[in-house]
Amino acid sequence: QRVTPSMLAQHNTKEDAWSVFFGKVYNITPYMSFHPGGERKLIKVAGKDGTRLFGGFLSPLQCMRTADVCAVHSHEWVNIEAMMDECFVGFLVPEPPADD
Repeated sequence: QRVTPSMLAQHNTKEDAWSVFFGKVYNITPYMSFHPGGERKLIKVAGKDGTRLFGGFLSPLQCMRTADVCAVHSHEWVNIEAMMDECFVGFLVPEPPADD
């Protein structure tokens, strides 16, 4: 699915949260209550690009692997690949040009 910034911005609550990591859009809602940093960390990136906030954990090179999922460098007990795959929504694309 193609997700524009305006579509992404609509998903900005703890009940309906999407975020972008390296150009890929994820539904992070199911992970809100499980995130080690708590909901406060994730709500900061709800409806926004979270790459800068979580860039230290997610590697863009790993995001381009064949499986097309990201890997995390911490928390070895978390299967981030399976979680991210389950939450994948689509790719962030630019807004279409306005019709004049």
